[in-house]
Amino acid sequence: MVKSVFYRYLSAACFSCLLSGMAGGVALPAKAQEFRTLADIERDLNRYEKVALHSFADRASFLSIIDRTLGLDNIKGADLLFAKLPQSPFTVSGRRGNNQAVPCQIFIPAKIAPGSGTEIFADLMRGWFGNQLHYASSSDLTYGWLMRHEVRHCDPSHFGDGGNKERDNEIEADLFALNVITNPVVRKKLAQDALAFRMITATLFASSSHMTGLSLKRALHDTQSGNDPTAADEIAAFLAARQQVFDHAKAITTGPRPTNHDIIRAVIELAGTQQGNPLVAEILVDLDQSIAHFAPELHDRSKSVQ
Repeated sequence: MVKSVFYRYLSAACFSCLLSGMAGGVALPAKAQEFRTLADIERDLNRYEKVALHSFADRASFLSIIDRTLGLDNIKGADLLFAKLPQSPFTVSGRRGNNQAVPCQIFIPAKIAPGSGTEIFADLMRGWFGNQLHYASSSDLTYGWLMRHEVRHCDPSHFGDGGNKERDNEIEADLFALNVITNPVVRKKLAQDALAFRMITATLFASSSHMTGLSLKRALHDTQSGNDPTAADEIAAFLAARQQVFDHAKAITTGPRPTNHDIIRAVIELAGTQQGNPLVAEILVDLDQSIAHFAPELHDRSKSVQ
């Protein structure tokens, strides 16, 4: 029997597909393939961990899969645990001690499954920056990065961790999913997309365990030092930047609530202000650049109405 269950929601998620071509004309290695189905992705992920991949359309289908694979009776407080239907991909792992009791189960909402036509980054960033984003790599490569991030959480070393260990797991999973890409040009382009995604989500809506953008940047740029911010400092800085962005967006909006243009305009204006906290200043500048990275035309339009 499965004695306990570890579950994880990702604001940023999990998936997989490598195309034979990408934006900017950089060719992927010949071994890279386009994965069009869940079965294709599942075969790829099983190179790393034993997993089973599922897509669910609604609450009934989601709970049916959970019951069939792990057994709802084995999950303590299942009604409370799954009270809210997940909107992004996530992992559920049955465990016995420090080992998997069943294959790792990865769930993907049907609206962002392969073949849905939905760009995963656009959806996970709530459509605030458009539904067709600009990538240094491609939407398919980012889908693959997110999926391989998730499969890293299937390793027993990531089971049931809380606090700073859970945060460290997130950073380690991001780096693992990037290091799978051996072509340095492709990896560099994908890293630009991944870091921009983390800066946006960490600042605007992610939970504290996913406020990792500054740490990821330092790891990717190999600029880590003894003076790096602590997890508590980084989280506090992201929360402070978030508060500033939404307060400023509310102050400049002409409607009942801020629009995506108001949010972008707020970021642009705040990125040019003096800040007492250097981490907050760094976040606001990086956030502005990240939005411009994914939505350059929208960013320019928002900038023009300042």
